[in-house]
Formats: sequence, structure tokens, C-alpha cells
Amino acid sequence: MIRSAGAQAVVLLAGTVISGCAALRPATVPMRTVDLARGSGVRCLVVLLPGRLDAPEQFREAGFASAAARRGLPIDLVAVDAHLGYFRARTVLERLRADVVLPARAAGYDTIWLAGTSLGGIGALLYLRDHPEDLAGVLALAPYLGEDEVIQEIERAGGPGSWKPPATIAEGDVGRELWSWLAARAKEERPLPLHLGWGTGDDFDRSNRMLADLLPPEQVYNLPGGHDWSVWERLWEAFLDRSRLCAPDS
Repeated sequence: MIRSAGAQAVVLLAGTVISGCAALRPATVPMRTVDLARGSGVRCLVVLLPGRLDAPEQFREAGFASAAARRGLPIDLVAVDAHLGYFRARTVLERLRADVVLPARAAGYDTIWLAGTSLGGIGALLYLRDHPEDLAGVLALAPYLGEDEVIQEIERAGGPGSWKPPATIAEGDVGRELWSWLAARAKEERPLPLHLGWGTGDDFDRSNRMLADLLPPEQVYNLPGGHDWSVWERLWEAFLDRSRLCAPDS
């Protein structure tokens, strides 16, 4: 069976982030979802993807739903249990589409965003790459963007705009596959529908700054702090305030 480039990429990614983990939860079908906010007649949905050791319920605990409610935004929120088992099984993108995104379309949602933290951020990016027609956009909060070796290679070249990917990229080389797509897509006239946020003390600061250079400034959010929920919640609020996500006057 031939898999998409995105599916191939998550294979290596799974091997990278799983090393050292004693056990993985099974990749159940359908993927488990947790409703955080549902409104009558609302046609805008944000799908939230957690990081590798996080549960979908943590989006509620971190205040993602209450932040949207305080602003009176007409959006529904659902968090998905896109855990490491799906990456290991190579089905995370397949299950997201079959179990969450396409049913949401069938239910009447005409605007769908993905928002992910850490591992969930790269999952959202890979989904945008493989299925851009499904989404209004992506919010990636401190996404993993490849191994240090790849990031250093791009830096030595002068950044992603000057970097030339190898003629042949090894199957599953998530870093080079992802950056090759990002750099090429950024050269198109229409901006990539990607919003990016991270803390300045995050271990992914270098790679996130490189990605920010490919985006319009109004789609970049940067705050003091590290790789944790307190930072991501504040970045989420900044995103809601600046983007007016699905608001009537947007």
C-alpha cells in the first residue's frame, strides 16, 4: 500500500518521539473526541490536537473553551485524542479526516480550523499539507519542526528561503519533507493559512522563529515562557483577539 508523503512523515516522527516510551495506548477507531463547546446553529469548528503526553481534556482545564466563550465567538470546539498510538500506527491523518473533519462537514460546518500544541502542531501542519481543501486554517502552538540536524542545515543556508532541499528526500524524513513544502508554499502569492505561536524560552524557539519568517507578521504570536500550557493558553487568547476567529465582523 502506497502512503501519502504526510503519512510517511509521521512514521519517522513516531519513531523520534516514541523512543523511551514504555507503552502506547491503542489507536482506536473511531478516534475519541471531547466536546468542549457546542452551540445551536454554529457553523465554525475548531479541532484541538494535544501534545504527545497530553489528554484532550487538558484544553478545557487550560481555559481554551472559556476564553472563546468570554469573547462571545460563534465557534464550536472539539478536542481529539490524537495520541502517540495513532502516529505509531501511521493513521493519525486518516483518522482525523475520517472521524472528525469529514463528519463535521457533513454535519453542516463550513469553516474548520485545526489548532495543535507541540506534537499536535506538526500533526495539524501535515494535515494542512495533505488536505488543504478541508481547512480554513491552522494554529500551531510550539510545533515540533524536525531534528536539530535539519534546523542547523537550514540555518547554515541562510534560512528556509535560501535553503535548497536535497534532490531526493529519504522516505519519512519529516524535517526535510516539511520544510521543503513550507518553503515552496511560502513563495506563492496567497499567504499560507497558518498562524504560529510559541514562547521565547521554548526549546523549539529556533525552529519556530525560522517558520515565522515565512509568515505575515499578523499571523505570528510570541510571548515570554516555555513549552507549557500556561503559555499556550495566553497564545490562544492572543490568537482569538487578533484573528477574531469566525466572528461576524471578520
